[in-house]
Amino acid sequence: MAYASFLIISALFFFQVWINLDVFPVVWPDEVLFFSPSLSLARGGHLQTEVLKGLIPGMESKTLWMPPVYFLFSGLSLSIFPDTLTTVRLANVFIVYLTAVGFYILLRRESISPIASQIAFASVLWEPLLFRFGTAARMEGLTAFFFILSLLFATNRDKSKVYFVFLAGVSLSLSSLSHPIGASFGLVTAFLVWKNFGLKSIPWFFLGGMLPILCWLYYIHPNWNWFEIQFGAQLTRKRNLLGNFTLIDKVKVFSFGFGFAKLRLILILTEIILLISLSYQSWKNSGKLNQKWILFWIWILSVLVSLYTSSEGWYVFHILFPLAFGMALLYENKRFDSKLAILGVLLSLSSLLYTNHIHWFQTDSKKILESHFQNLEMSLAHSKSVYLQALPDPYFDLRNKRPDLDILEFIPGELDIPSESYIKTIQSRDSFVFYDDQLMNSVIKDFLKKSSWKKEEWEIPVPGNHWLHYKTIVYTKK
Repeated sequence: MAYASFLIISALFFFQVWINLDVFPVVWPDEVLFFSPSLSLARGGHLQTEVLKGLIPGMESKTLWMPPVYFLFSGLSLSIFPDTLTTVRLANVFIVYLTAVGFYILLRRESISPIASQIAFASVLWEPLLFRFGTAARMEGLTAFFFILSLLFATNRDKSKVYFVFLAGVSLSLSSLSHPIGASFGLVTAFLVWKNFGLKSIPWFFLGGMLPILCWLYYIHPNWNWFEIQFGAQLTRKRNLLGNFTLIDKVKVFSFGFGFAKLRLILILTEIILLISLSYQSWKNSGKLNQKWILFWIWILSVLVSLYTSSEGWYVFHILFPLAFGMALLYENKRFDSKLAILGVLLSLSSLLYTNHIHWFQTDSKKILESHFQNLEMSLAHSKSVYLQALPDPYFDLRNKRPDLDILEFIPGELDIPSESYIKTIQSRDSFVFYDDQLMNSVIKDFLKKSSWKKEEWEIPVPGNHWLHYKTIVYTKK
């Protein structure tokens, strides 16, 4: 029975991927930015971000705006399979699935029953947020994969082999070099290393963690000035977001990707309150908390703090695992509140079915997206160079249909980069595509005011709760 339910959960996950992958999640500019250096690595062995050439210093020579592990992973995928978005998305799908399987194994090691562990497994794989953010061609899945791998090394049953501690450090470091947010989960792995291998093993943990970081520093050091510009601009943008976002904004960002977001927020709050109550009762009765309860609280607090300080919807993906862990703990309790875990899975499944209803029964999303891209192609028929800041991003469609078109991707207006470094590139464009005028870079705004442009604007004809609900604004030279 356990194997059958495990296969059913997995089959539904892969079926959801199969019916949506070419259309959903919507193609984000982020995916283009990460695809570009990966493709460059696959073709020429160098990490070059060609779609930012002439916009940010050094991009056409060396990619230093993000740590390189995800680029290495997706570059390897593109060197073996066709150089398409589908390839890197599929690679992400399998990584996300392996991460969920690793999470299931971790729960079983922490003495969570098979049924409770499978509830947690389904809570991760059936949540629409995972398909919105986890299967996109970004590094959220790989970051979580290496983090969960570090926890598996840290909970290995053979306590005599210290190299597992070393590998836990290496894995955690690879997680943070997939995306820096992985570093904020280090306390979770460190706790398990300490509990399972003792304090004397901690130096091996740090040694393993330093090794990949030293390799990255070696890659950076000849071009430290480019690193300061590329990576530093990212840090400045994150700091600005932290200062500008109110608590209400942060809650909106947090809830954006969930299915039935308001119900999910109520469910999460109820779950946290119940888990606090159970933890307090356990501590009051025995004077201590079980290891799995401490692990849960360190984990979820680490993620919540990192989400609060980052204010980006992509990173909410990482909350799925501790929330699913909490549901497993509730189910294990065998009281009336254990039913909340079943309710959580049913809510995820219902929202998944509702999402499919909107996208494939109420509307034909593939046909609508193709029509939208055709309309855009007609608008750009006489263009030779385009600047994109669009949702859904037409880069991959234009790349196939218009190989002659010189395509550059957006630089966020919040990036603190001197305009002198990119103004000539902006002025060389004969067309611009946006999805929101308010997000337009100020230099581009001024350029568009000073020249004569033809402006077209339309909304994709879908319901308001549809994932393709975006506006498109096209500027072409008259």
